[in-house]
Amino acid sequence: MKTWGKRGILWVGGVLGIGILVVLGVVLSLYTQARRTLQQAGEDREPKREVGVYVLQEDPAQELADAADYVFGRVQEENAAQTALETALGKAPAYAEYATVFALVDALREGACGAVLLEEAYQVSVGDARGYEWTQTDMRKLGVLELSVEEEEPMEVPPDTPDRFLLYLSGSDTFGDISTRSRSDVNILAAVDVPAREVLLVATPRDYYVSFSRTDGAKDKLAHTGIYGVAASVDALETLYQVDIDYYLRVNFTGFVEIIDALGGVNVYSDRKFTVENIRTYEEGYNQLTGIEALAFARERMSFPEGDFQRAKNQMEVIRAVVEKAASPALVWNFSQVLEALEGTFETNLPEEQILALAPKLSGDWEVDTFTAGGESAYRETWSMPGQELYVLLPRESSVEEARNLLNQALAE
Repeated sequence: MKTWGKRGILWVGGVLGIGILVVLGVVLSLYTQARRTLQQAGEDREPKREVGVYVLQEDPAQELADAADYVFGRVQEENAAQTALETALGKAPAYAEYATVFALVDALREGACGAVLLEEAYQVSVGDARGYEWTQTDMRKLGVLELSVEEEEPMEVPPDTPDRFLLYLSGSDTFGDISTRSRSDVNILAAVDVPAREVLLVATPRDYYVSFSRTDGAKDKLAHTGIYGVAASVDALETLYQVDIDYYLRVNFTGFVEIIDALGGVNVYSDRKFTVENIRTYEEGYNQLTGIEALAFARERMSFPEGDFQRAKNQMEVIRAVVEKAASPALVWNFSQVLEALEGTFETNLPEEQILALAPKLSGDWEVDTFTAGGESAYRETWSMPGQELYVLLPRESSVEEARNLLNQALAE
């Protein structure tokens, strides 16, 4: 056995001391970074909406200034977009008003106006209407107008983190700034039982035909509720399932991709083989996916006869894979990268102190069960986009009741 002299002991002690200081510095740095990330997520960001300026594909205009002398079509009472357009152009152009977005795009196609102001969140939905598929290929965006919107009333949260709680996971269908209002592409309720280390994920298809307070009983797509803020989506789901949602976590495409890449990818199970063009072929069984591959996996529906139902199942499989990866040593090794990916890419009403208190309880193995609400395909007029019928899913009451019972059982002490 080698013996150490006084000088050797001091040298080893110095190295260990420096090592401890380095480790402590890293821990404190990560803790500070974690607190900053959580503070950003809980901040009251000013919500905004985006209104696109569209022309026909073959129109010669290449930028907004080129259309300054056009007649601009707009839906009635779209005054904020009109003001923003006039600021961008430096002049007040001619306008033509239309009652619905469908009448608006009809006017553009028929040449009654040269350009139209169209809410970005509605632009894709217009193409979902029968006879309006052309809007996805024959219209071109010249620019985007960013508009402020009224902030939502904050949801009440429990004063302390309960052992069992209901969390709404909302995935918006946009890249970029998380504060931009958009459709809610993913709608999953997570019933979390901390002592039992169990999570029940209940997915509600985005085309579910629901009502919420703002509609005064009229029905709309669940996806459209996100256009009016996360509180509207929470309201719709609470009304549908007759439950109380404690918290929400909202992430967009940018955050989804960056978080998964920061984790080093996820291992996702597919119950069948299918291909998403220009992304990859997913094999039956487990697939190691990057962020963009996981996003394509979670969004694909055209490859399946079950459409939205299979998409909802795949979304929950991605969440299961993320939970599994986050509970593994991968989170420790990639913690700094994960925090960097999280900054500015998600919103939550979970208080910072409750997250920090909850975090140590979440490591280790968790049992994850899933359920997808069922329904029947139909075409109906929607509250937010009247004038044409859109594809929707009519909720199957027996399935809604089963989901309600499962949620209540998962949250029962």
